[in-house]
Amino acid sequence: MRTPTRSGLIGPGLLAAAALAGCGTNGATPADGGATPPGDLGFTSDGTPIASACVPDRALWDSQMRGHVQRQCGTCHGAAPAYGAPYSLLDYDANLAGAPGARRFDRIAANLMTGRMPPAGTPPPVDDVRNALVQWATCGAQTAPAGTGLRVSAPVYRSPETAPAGLEHFDLKADHYPVGPTVSDDYRCFVFDAPVTEARFIRRFEIMVDQASVVHHVVLLRDPMRRSPNTPYSCFNMPEGSEYAYAWAPGQNALQFPDGGLRVTPGERYVMQVHYNNGQHRAGVTDSTGVRVYHAAPGGTEWGMVAMGPLGFSIPARGTGTAESACTLGAGTRLLAGMPHMHTIGTDFEQSVVRASGATEPLISLQGWRFETELFYEMPVTFAAGDRVITRCTFNNPSSRTVTSGVRTTDEMCFNFAYVTPPPPDRFCDEAVRLATDVAYAPGTCAPPGAAADVPLVTSPISVGTAPALAGGALPAGHWALVGIDYWVNTDRTPLGTISRAETNLRGRGQLWTEAGRVIVDVASVVNLVATTGARYSVPVGLQFTVRYAGDASSPLSLTTECPAGSRDVPSSVQYEVEGDRLTVGLPTQNESGLMITPRYIFRRDG
Repeated sequence: MRTPTRSGLIGPGLLAAAALAGCGTNGATPADGGATPPGDLGFTSDGTPIASACVPDRALWDSQMRGHVQRQCGTCHGAAPAYGAPYSLLDYDANLAGAPGARRFDRIAANLMTGRMPPAGTPPPVDDVRNALVQWATCGAQTAPAGTGLRVSAPVYRSPETAPAGLEHFDLKADHYPVGPTVSDDYRCFVFDAPVTEARFIRRFEIMVDQASVVHHVVLLRDPMRRSPNTPYSCFNMPEGSEYAYAWAPGQNALQFPDGGLRVTPGERYVMQVHYNNGQHRAGVTDSTGVRVYHAAPGGTEWGMVAMGPLGFSIPARGTGTAESACTLGAGTRLLAGMPHMHTIGTDFEQSVVRASGATEPLISLQGWRFETELFYEMPVTFAAGDRVITRCTFNNPSSRTVTSGVRTTDEMCFNFAYVTPPPPDRFCDEAVRLATDVAYAPGTCAPPGAAADVPLVTSPISVGTAPALAGGALPAGHWALVGIDYWVNTDRTPLGTISRAETNLRGRGQLWTEAGRVIVDVASVVNLVATTGARYSVPVGLQFTVRYAGDASSPLSLTTECPAGSRDVPSSVQYEVEGDRLTVGLPTQNESGLMITPRYIFRRDG
């Protein structure tokens, strides 16, 4: 069994890197329409430079195109540029200035061709409007492809424009933070102790932008373990154990719960990350942007957040791949809204609900994934007993290295960060889509040369109760084949639900070698754990090591690791028992969220 690593999984992808809006540039772009950075702007969707010297029709700009640009780009590139945008796009003469291929009109066409703009929070243009702008800006030389950019099957989650009357609030604000004229990507975290003296429900989060010209996005996290520094700091990564609470990007409004809210208690710490981007190179800017938190006495629905999706996967170099997992939420659980999340090589995100009856219902689909476009979407669904959410992400890895799941932007993620009620017992929900029916086996690096790969599959049930003591005995030299696996658990009642003993099983293939003072273990196994709630976990467990010991005949046996060198995963002692040609090896008891697990592997000597 394993406990998923919690550290940083909210991660820089969700919290940073051109994150939620994209109004700013990929680095400094000259405000006077200077040269376009290679590979950034000024190219069509197939990589062809847009370098036409054409002069777009001015009368058509005045009568139609300026209005389209105002509606699609005006949130950031309006008459007064905001949210890190370096300039307005509403001035015909300024848009026409510069060398062909680097003019603002050329950039508008390029971004519409690739779907890079408009960014998050701004509705994408319909195909007719997109194509009209591209053909006008290129004098008919280019035609925009249909369906360019992100396509989402669910509507954006919207909250009321004003807060309910009579609510108390507290403000979490940056304290006159200086943003220099050369700042393009400054991720700054401000830390606060929750100013409450008793438990409260957060009803609404509302952004308070101070200097709109430099604020790119804001993220608020709850830090219940108080792992963050207590002073402002640079924060591309977030505190270990932190929990996502709210995010804002240009074009979004407040986030309000329809009733009840998120619980906040005295002593909790909150971290507000602000992404600063001074695209206009303004001097003397200080910012006090913040989040207003409306709260009330606990009452009504208590909401919580769960991250549904796989915690461990990899995508091969220069290849495509998928990652998937399931999530079983308790009967009666309601989902309000969720924010799908991948990093830079994601292409598609899909979630569906598989009802206990076997019927499948689509939940949300995002095609043409854009890393800079991450919003909350409406997902009103109620789960019955046995219903499961299936999350599946598709990736295209053009790099020369294998990309694995992790916290960095250069790693990948596949999550839907969803508000649900009642609050889940764990903030991650990662189950097996299907149980393992077989176990792949190949001799590991610690196995002797020439070790056989064709070893039989064994299947065993799980045992509930106290594992009997193992009496030790003299260890004869020989080769031993795996013939059984016996996991003892202290109870069949777990935080995930009651273990279904009829469906839960252990499968494995492996072998073991003994010689004077030395044991080589080489086992591949999987624990198929099924709860009566419908939750299913298929957890691989590998035992591949060589150890030395001094003496025998008594249990436990003290071990010294020989292979793999430097490993901390090899037990320092084991219980064991020899009964004729039968050897039982007992690993130390593990505590998994209150469930005490004692693994035992049974071998039989050849000949």
